[in-house]
Amino acid sequence: MKKYLLLALLTILTITCVSAQDNKDRAKMMEDLQNFKIDFLAKEMQLTEKEKAEFIPLYKDYDKECRQSGSEVWKLERELKRNKNASDADYKKLAELQQKSREKHNEIVKRFDARLETFLSAKQIYNMHQGEERFLDKMKEMRRKNHDGKHPHARPDAKPGDKRHRDMKDGMHSDGTNPPEPNE
Repeated sequence: MKKYLLLALLTILTITCVSAQDNKDRAKMMEDLQNFKIDFLAKEMQLTEKEKAEFIPLYKDYDKECRQSGSEVWKLERELKRNKNASDADYKKLAELQQKSREKHNEIVKRFDARLETFLSAKQIYNMHQGEERFLDKMKEMRRKNHDGKHPHARPDAKPGDKRHRDMKDGMHSDGTNPPEPNE
């Protein structure tokens, strides 16, 4: 069953990544991925159809709120990765922002779990959080395998020394800079 889920996820990601040409396609890709994740979690949690019907809208709201709470951190991280002259004060600001974001995320999780407790068991909620971690681990693993150590936008005709050469080694481009995040 897990092989089937992994294969289905890989298929969805491959199809949607190839077709993602503009923001509309990207939004569709993200929606498809979210729906796949929700189905994955529902199976991990062994939800009934009634529980799933209650869970889905709550989870979508929760997921949106979590992404929004981290967006400022992700934006600043990307800026600092690009800025070779970033100061200690910039990194201190990032660390403080990360801490605030973690605190906000913990509050969001606490509120979400309290809402889930009204119709799910503690074991189902636990399985959901474990399922989220497994899902993220699978995504990271698939990303590494799919990109085979190369940047996702690498040009097959690029040559070493070419300014646009994007082969990666230890997470860096050949010119020594860090790659942009995939959300860019």
